[in-house]
Amino acid sequence: MTSSRIALVLLLLAVRPAAAQLPAIFPAGSEWKDLFYPKLFWLPREGVTVGGYYGITLPTRYADQTPAPHRLLIALDGQVTTAGSRFIALDAWAPAHWDGWRLRLTLALKHWKREPYFGIGNATTTDSGSVAGSDRYYRIERVRNYVRGDVQRRIIGPLRLLVGFHWEHWFLDTLQARSQLSVDLANGAVSRIGIGTDDFSARLGLVLDTRDREAAAQRGILVEAIHARADADILGDVTYSRTTVSARGFLSLGERWGLAGRVAGHSMGGAPPLGSRFMIEESDREYSGYGGSDTHRALFWNRFVDADALFGNFEVRYALIPYFLRTVLVGFVDVGRVFGPGEFELTAEDLKVGGGGGILIHFASETAVLGLSSAVGPDGLNLLVHYRWPF
Repeated sequence: MTSSRIALVLLLLAVRPAAAQLPAIFPAGSEWKDLFYPKLFWLPREGVTVGGYYGITLPTRYADQTPAPHRLLIALDGQVTTAGSRFIALDAWAPAHWDGWRLRLTLALKHWKREPYFGIGNATTTDSGSVAGSDRYYRIERVRNYVRGDVQRRIIGPLRLLVGFHWEHWFLDTLQARSQLSVDLANGAVSRIGIGTDDFSARLGLVLDTRDREAAAQRGILVEAIHARADADILGDVTYSRTTVSARGFLSLGERWGLAGRVAGHSMGGAPPLGSRFMIEESDREYSGYGGSDTHRALFWNRFVDADALFGNFEVRYALIPYFLRTVLVGFVDVGRVFGPGEFELTAEDLKVGGGGGILIHFASETAVLGLSSAVGPDGLNLLVHYRWPF
């Protein structure tokens, strides 16, 4: 990464706290709060990006005694790039508004003109020049228009039952005559390319959550087991199953030091097409692709794609500023790999390993996060900007 790109990232880190303090529409003393910030940045893959975020929230009160960052949040987020990519998303989230209940509904229209795609499987390779954006061989067009919702109900103590659905209309296509996707299509490794596909799945799961706070936990555990199923005979065009099991632990070592870790396994049954293989389930959100800020920070976004995945993350945290504008230094090691359908196993063989460090800053009573991390992995240096804790 050139010094000019690094300078731009540092500039974003400097101006974002001020941008988030634009005038509020609610009068002083109102329980309702709002947060608005514009977005203006540049990415090698997408060019100049312009957008904004606006959220209305009912913050949790001290008397609520809940680790959730909000009682209720309604947010509108969107952006457009000079490459032609764009998205807009409306998110309504009520994690603590009704005692014992959590509800979430997301509507999103996303169109990525130059999304990374490096092939299917754990042995895929990549050319560093293409990763840097010198051509479109490792790029695809991807459209995702979806509605996603879930309801969680406390069963007893920290144990919750989750019921949800995900409806998505996705479309994948090549950007040029010869690309990694066109090669995979010719070899029969992928299907439904250039075809709009309706993908509907229902999911059921259990969530055990003892975290002290959800925005950036310092103590406790989060264990999830979620099973989803899509059936073309009922709704949609594809049939498959998806099972995800994950466990996270957080340990505070005094005022400044902390440890955190996560292990997760993900497996799909049936015959999931490529467009269905990017998603990994979680109770409050979904990961889109293996690699990048949510899964393996030393890998490029969507670096490895397949039906099954296994990964782990291990962190040492140090609170440089432990209180107002809490600033945390993080050192981490990430490991993981993908498998073909039905090949998932607990193994240390052929794991992709990477590690690095970063800094994360909390805003708005620690419910908003901005950070920067760099890591070295199988393909070299990866620099990421974070807008939430990776896990």
